[in-house]
Amino acid sequence: MKGTECRVLEVLIANQGQVVPKKELFTQVWGDRIVSDNSLTQCIAQLRLALGDNGKEQKYIKTIPSRGYMLFENVVQLAEPEQQKLPEVAVCAPEEATSRDAEEHHYHQQLKALLALFFAVVFLFQTAQAVNRWTFGWNVPLDRWITETQDERTFRFLDNPASKTLYHYFRDESAHLEGTPVTDLLISTGVSNYYLSCVYRCKSTGDQEVRNFTFDLQENFYLMGGMVRDVCQ
Repeated sequence: MKGTECRVLEVLIANQGQVVPKKELFTQVWGDRIVSDNSLTQCIAQLRLALGDNGKEQKYIKTIPSRGYMLFENVVQLAEPEQQKLPEVAVCAPEEATSRDAEEHHYHQQLKALLALFFAVVFLFQTAQAVNRWTFGWNVPLDRWITETQDERTFRFLDNPASKTLYHYFRDESAHLEGTPVTDLLISTGVSNYYLSCVYRCKSTGDQEVRNFTFDLQENFYLMGGMVRDVCQ
């Protein structure tokens, strides 16, 4: 029911068995508001409908013509609404609260310590990587190349005994490069091999070309010279 209908019913219940004039209903329900008789008639009709009554039978609310309305005694009672039971809230004892606070504080302290340790490890790792990259060039010895020129031909070879020996062979003992278009010869060595690169001007095309060779460290120098001479033409 609406608020106005409830207030009309309250006034009628407060005056059970007595005729309540329309003027009094207007005053107590609507106050200074100006409403028509039709508003009160509709409220009474809705109350009767809610109570299982009607204007013809008038079992609970009787219309007193030209005067007002009367609610029969002991037919309607106001019931106090049940108070909703509030959920129980667990209240911690002071000692329990203090203990819980101490545990939370200890947990937060441990968490902070672990985070600090984690970031320290990350920082040290990144610092070590940076130092390693910075000093890598200092720790790794670089190969030293030697350049020698003879008869407009350039020899470049590693500064190690095996490369020097092969260089001296081509320079002093071998005649394989004489009359060839070879302009540069690079000699290097690995763990078990010689590596040669021959730069020459191709006789047929005039283009500068490069040929690479790999020989065993035990290979015969004469055979190596012959191979370079035959290919680099």
